[in-house]
Amino acid sequence: MLPLETKSVDSDYKNGYHQPTCITILVDNDVQPGLNLMAEHGFAALIERGPVRILFDTGQGPALAHNAQALGIDLSSLSAIVLSHGHYDHTGGLLHAVRLNPGVRVVAHPAVFSQHLKLPGNGKNSRQWGIASPRKTFEEFGAVFDFAPVLKEIGEGLWFTGSVPRVYEITPDKHLLTVEGGFTIPDSLEDDCSLVMNTASGAALLLGCAHAGVRNVLEHIRHKLAMERVYAVIGGTHLGMCPVSETSSAIEALERVDVQLLAPAHCTGPGPKAILKSHFGSRFSAAAAGAVFEL
Repeated sequence: MLPLETKSVDSDYKNGYHQPTCITILVDNDVQPGLNLMAEHGFAALIERGPVRILFDTGQGPALAHNAQALGIDLSSLSAIVLSHGHYDHTGGLLHAVRLNPGVRVVAHPAVFSQHLKLPGNGKNSRQWGIASPRKTFEEFGAVFDFAPVLKEIGEGLWFTGSVPRVYEITPDKHLLTVEGGFTIPDSLEDDCSLVMNTASGAALLLGCAHAGVRNVLEHIRHKLAMERVYAVIGGTHLGMCPVSETSSAIEALERVDVQLLAPAHCTGPGPKAILKSHFGSRFSAAAAGAVFEL
């Protein structure tokens, strides 16, 4: 168990990022066969580098605990938990992870607890789509929130992007709503963030859903971190909810940074996955639950 005081990721990075970085997909819509894993609409990944162990997103909840046990992964002694945004399918397992790690640092955008809603296909009676419990519930179990609205280095060679500017136009998801001033309005998902890390192979980008748009996320880190090359991009791309033109735009952006490993997951959708696999060939790898990436 971690001590009750906040555990800093920085203290675990004494040996730099020349150490191998291992990223294990714990939760995804798809699973690798033969591992007794649970498929779940959501995403979670464990990042390990030396003594550093960071949980990025937590799925809906049930799959996180089940799959970690099936893979023989201990989710205690985490250095930090990072949340990409406040949707239920990325935060449902947060309480489970916090209970295993009292005093754990939880990095997120300050709007992560915003009232996220989803309008069903019939256009009536929006339902809750955000974090199921209030902030104080997590704090009662020892979570220490580290809110970052803008890009922030949370450890040596490890950056939380903060809000990503929508420089390039993206197709809004009209079913996603929020409440402002007592009125229900389209949700811009300002809390949509990603994680960037230096690895022995090069820079890696870990996406939760990329509601901000893959191209916008890549341009953001190019501008803020002067990263002209990104070796790996892993995670949800939200392309499954967008027109084909946005998949083409994403491909252009990925090629611009010379991506050598593209592992889309979760909200990418079968159609865009097929297009990406056809384009990237040997550089493409599905990020189903159970997949392990050594960087």
